Amino acid sequence: MADRSNNSVHQALAVMARVPTSGRVKSRLAERVGASVATQTYTDLLRDTILRAASVGGEVALYLALEPDEDGQTPGTGVLPGPAQGGSFARVDSAARKDPAPHNDPAPAGLPPLGEKWRIVAQRGEDLGARLAAVFSDLFAAGHEVVALVGSDSPALPETYLRKALDLLGSPCGREPRPDLVLGPTLDGGYYLIATRADTWRRAGADLTALLGSTPVGTPGVARYTREETAKLGLRLTELPLWFDVDTEEDLRLSAGLSAEVGEAASPVRAIGAVSSLRTIDGDPTAPAAARGGSLDRLREVYLHVTHECDTGCAQCYLRDVRSPGPLAGAGELDTEGWLDLIDQAAALGATGFVIIGGDPFLRSDLLRLIEHITGTHGAKARLFFNRLVDHDLASRLAAAGSGSLVPLLSIDGNEQTNDALRGRGNFADARRSIRALLGAGLRPIVNTVLLKPVLDGLGEMAETIARDGVRTLHLILPHQRGGLARGGDMVPSSDELLTAFLALEKTATQIGLTVDNLSAWKGRLGAPRDLCNAGCSLLAIDPEGLVHACPITCGEAGFVAGDLREQSLEDIWRTSPSLNLLRAAHARDREACRDCPVVDACGGECWVQAHYAASTADQRAGYLAPFPYCGLVRPVLERLGAASPRPATDPPAAGVDLTPFDCI
Repeated sequence: MADRSNNSVHQALAVMARVPTSGRVKSRLAERVGASVATQTYTDLLRDTILRAASVGGEVALYLALEPDEDGQTPGTGVLPGPAQGGSFARVDSAARKDPAPHNDPAPAGLPPLGEKWRIVAQRGEDLGARLAAVFSDLFAAGHEVVALVGSDSPALPETYLRKALDLLGSPCGREPRPDLVLGPTLDGGYYLIATRADTWRRAGADLTALLGSTPVGTPGVARYTREETAKLGLRLTELPLWFDVDTEEDLRLSAGLSAEVGEAASPVRAIGAVSSLRTIDGDPTAPAAARGGSLDRLREVYLHVTHECDTGCAQCYLRDVRSPGPLAGAGELDTEGWLDLIDQAAALGATGFVIIGGDPFLRSDLLRLIEHITGTHGAKARLFFNRLVDHDLASRLAAAGSGSLVPLLSIDGNEQTNDALRGRGNFADARRSIRALLGAGLRPIVNTVLLKPVLDGLGEMAETIARDGVRTLHLILPHQRGGLARGGDMVPSSDELLTAFLALEKTATQIGLTVDNLSAWKGRLGAPRDLCNAGCSLLAIDPEGLVHACPITCGEAGFVAGDLREQSLEDIWRTSPSLNLLRAAHARDREACRDCPVVDACGGECWVQAHYAASTADQRAGYLAPFPYCGLVRPVLERLGAASPRPATDPPAAGVDLTPFDCI
């Protein structure tokens, strides 16, 4: 037995678990795949979690927190032998603070092997929230200063996430003050990890116990409830990147798609649990589909989300909840040299396209320099999203910086009355003046329109106005139900309303010579199969603080952070990020609603970000495999274009296919 006691170790990590017993684990999954397969899957998941927890590194006390069995007994009291080390593994509870003498009791039936550093602690309480609180209480009482509790059913959970949770709660470091709690959210709205400090527990333990006890366990609102209640308590919460756990058949499919490169080691779940389980489901193939993005041979486009700052204050803005309240200089944003270096890194990886967005990019004094570095130094293309007045002088400077490779994308939402109601009085007139100034400088602006419900009736009128002003291309954006639209459901149209408006616009656009580029993109997909989109594969987004995301719409949300450019190179993040690898493991056909759809290979499941936020807003299971909310628009259009020629579900699009580019913002 090890000489030191677990109780003397500063940090503790406890895996919340049940003894794998048929009928007591993965009941929802068992309804679909059978109790035997569900139990074996949980056994594999638990084994994988134990292996990863043991690999965290550093001085960490390891606990297996076991739920009592049906008789109220907790298996594993006393000391258990380690499998290879010849060591032992003791139980600690609130009544026994010292390690008992070693003996040779066998491990409880059904549990995977445990090493000498592990101890078993009993879960106490009537429900999961109470049991979480009790484990916190027991381990803090045992002398630990930092405690992290992790679930036992998250495949290939990266060890780096576990290490990060413990480090965040340790000595103050990095950009932010030390948090009181760390949360590891799951894609379905729950969480795979929750951690806190002893000093936080001493001053707020009663409140946190009440919070955990009142959490709506088993619903998609668990993580959101925890965020909101933590804020009410005045506690600082930091979040880890999103991961997932296995509760449903779709989760199994996502697990089966995980590549061996996810995290730091290959997961036995991929080979044993998830894939073997899939053999029983509707005759599915026994091997997971290849990760999307193939060999990651080249990065093609990077979104530079250069600032969250904006003085427009649009109610519908998806960034409404993440704008920094202070002056730009104090917002912690990358400086000019940081952005120039990022552009250099992206170009070295093959990127030939850059998109500058915000916030309001014009609030950065170095905007023209960034554009010139993209188009002049690297000879790449640049697109600029904005909504503000551009006069003739500024338009001329933009044209000069753009070296003939800059495309301005101006946001206008509907006719004058609707646009100004959404964006402020006079905004529509300013936009038209900007169009004339840009055209006068030799630039060819594209107008972007978010298809909000109030916008639809005046869509044709807006199209006619911008066409008269000289605009030749219109891009339509389907609403992302994040930020302002997460609280403004009355602004989000139904698919039927969208389809009616789109068909009417199509007729108008044909008559006035205006190109709706969405239609061109949909036509282009007929010969280039899609599988979700290229976000995270050949496209990345960088937020103002240098945090890397797969998609620009997720900028500002901690759960979707794939890496930090102040800690890693862009190439390392792109190639090795567990967050990006998880996204690449998701496939459109993993969704039940998409598997047999006749247009799935042209549609590709459309936008997973829109799907995620729509499901979150509706208090439903979210994540990469949430149902696409605008299927009623996209499917009829693609069917009309001739896309309804399905391939068998066992024949997914080939890995490495260059996905058809399509802007979703």
